[in-house]
Amino acid sequence: MTMATSKNPRASGRVVRKDVVKSPLPRKPPAAGVELIDLDAEAKQLRVERAYQVHGQSAKTLVKHEHFREVLIALKRGRRCQEHRVDESVSVQTLDGNVGVHLASSETIELRSGQVLALAPSLAHDFEALEDSTLLLTLAWTGRHPRHVKDDAARSRAS
Repeated sequence: MTMATSKNPRASGRVVRKDVVKSPLPRKPPAAGVELIDLDAEAKQLRVERAYQVHGQSAKTLVKHEHFREVLIALKRGRRCQEHRVDESVSVQTLDGNVGVHLASSETIELRSGQVLALAPSLAHDFEALEDSTLLLTLAWTGRHPRHVKDDAARSRAS
């Protein structure tokens, strides 16, 4: 990650905050001002992929911009994704099926078809398909470095 800095932060007429970082997401400009995606067709395609047939999981990044990403994930019943965490804000929507979202706190949230779950940046989690499921994962880069967010919270408690 590249920290936003400047020798003269006011030289361009704007202040550059040191706790704001450049997005780690690769930039993919849209082909047009609008992108329309057929989620049903994309999900059907994921289910015929070799990865889905062999490993029970297949995913495709549908939209990839500098500060925003949409990923479609197909999971077979019983498939559990390895625990992970991301620096971005995350939402996961179950388009069909039913998944268990396991949090680092040992809490499990059942996410049924038509439900959306929002997760704060850096929150460890994993998914387990309780039945064949399709998820739409959205990642939004907030521009705040997680270390500075923790530092800000510690300062607030100390005040």
